[in-house]
Amino acid sequence: MSNRRKLKRPRITRVHENTNVDWGVYVFRCKSNGRIFRDEDNNVLNIPSRRFDMEKMKIIMDAAAHYGEPEGEAVFIPGAQRATDSEYTNQIERMKSGELPTMNDFNAVRDAKIAGRERGEKVGE
Repeated sequence: MSNRRKLKRPRITRVHENTNVDWGVYVFRCKSNGRIFRDEDNNVLNIPSRRFDMEKMKIIMDAAAHYGEPEGEAVFIPGAQRATDSEYTNQIERMKSGELPTMNDFNAVRDAKIAGRERGEKVGE
């Protein structure tokens, strides 16, 4: 007889961050396959915007049609932002060194400040 106990499956919940903000990016979802439109380098077709900005929605729809995908919809992703290749590389380096990748992730900054205060550090003063 084994002394191993059967482990319970962990409960996993998805955390939706930044769903209540009005800034983010619009991306284009293709009607043909339901996927987000990307170029051959795997870059996502996107435009920074505020929620319900009809002008930006039209711009991304026209751009998708120009690049060969005329049917689909503009989808708003709240709290998302663009990052250039150099910004992305910088974020990876910061993450590897134990720092926050970006100071624009307000929830991560808040959590880091709370954790610092719990460790007795002077944070944000």
